[in-house]
This record gives sequence, structure tokens and C-alpha cells, in this order.
Amino acid sequence: MKILFGFSMLFSLAVLADPTKPAPSWQGASSSDSAVSALQAESLQLQIIRTSGAGNVAVINGRQLRRGDKLNQYNVLSITADQVVLELNGERKILQLVNTAIKLYE
Repeated sequence: MKILFGFSMLFSLAVLADPTKPAPSWQGASSSDSAVSALQAESLQLQIIRTSGAGNVAVINGRQLRRGDKLNQYNVLSITADQVVLELNGERKILQLVNTAIKLYE
């Protein structure tokens, strides 16, 4: 029974994604600037948006950001309850929050 349980635990761990694995853009790319910015655009992941009296804070790729901050070459234009608007060279990118469950922070 213990052996079966051990194998089931090993299998379930092998199936799950590694949460400590660095983002693909961590090491950067050695090609042109457009390829680097395309890689960065694909790897942007909005993880959470926190709303408070001091303003909204978004966590993108593990970094806490407020309106006006920079992430790589992107400017953070706005942060609402469910999305973040970024700008790079006049082009806007909207990151939508997938899980919109409301959590109250005190």
C-alpha cells in the first residue's frame, strides 16, 4: 500500500508545473530588439490586482507595480479591478485578470 501511495505521489508531482521555474524571458534573447520585445510581450503574466485606499497595485511576473511604473520597456498606464493597460512605443497591451474573485485586505 505504501509503495502504491509513493508512486502516486511521484506521478502527481511530475505532472504539475514547477512554480519556481524562471520565466522564459529571464535569460533574454540574443536576437534583434523586435524579437526581444515580442518575447517579453508573450511572457507577461498578470497574477493579482490589489485594490486599496492608496490605489491599485498589480503583480506582473512577480513584481508589484503601480500606475506610472515601468516593467521592462513597458509603461503602466492604468490598473483597474480586472485589467492592467501597458504601453510600449505607442502600442497598448491589455492584461486581463483571469480569476476575479474578490479578496478583502485589511
